[in-house]
Amino acid sequence: MNINNLLLAPVAAAALAMVGHAQVGSPLPDPGLFDFAGTEAQSFEDYTGRLVLIEFFAHW
Repeated sequence: MNINNLLLAPVAAAALAMVGHAQVGSPLPDPGLFDFAGTEAQSFEDYTGRLVLIEFFAHW
């Protein structure tokens, strides 16, 4: 383990501690979703009663 990891670990832990926790049964916050063209804002309420697949993708 190098010095950069030792310095980064407390910062990362503090950042994760500040993330809000989701409450079961509470409504989702409005994320401001956009369609594929990037023009029309959507909300989760537009998809009430529909099956929705949310894919989280990360690239390093």
